[in-house]
Amino acid sequence: MKATTSMQRVGEPAGATVGRPRRGVGHWALAGFGLGVIAASAYLLLDGEYLWNVPRWANVVFYPGFLAGFQAYQWGVSVPASKVVGVLAVGLAYAVLTALARFAWFALKHRRQAAALRRNSE
Repeated sequence: MKATTSMQRVGEPAGATVGRPRRGVGHWALAGFGLGVIAASAYLLLDGEYLWNVPRWANVVFYPGFLAGFQAYQWGVSVPASKVVGVLAVGLAYAVLTALARFAWFALKHRRQAAALRRNSE
């Protein structure tokens, strides 16, 4: 098993460490996947138009699903299976977006903490 190295803040006792930046990213990605799958499934279950007259907001929100679903349908997959492909594509896109949001949040939080530590050490 590989040993992990802890990140210690300047001026803190030897036992105090900072959390690793990757912590929680998987949870956020899973939440984003669930949100995307639920939203796309609700759109389809509430008789959202899939091929014609799609509202503009749905084109933006479910773009990955429409793209993947249409591509699967063009490859000869049945309509229900292409809808499943579209729903999963929306879930994966939302998972990526929430994971990136988590990384951005950690970067912003780390910068603020580093700036505060620099001000305190001066």
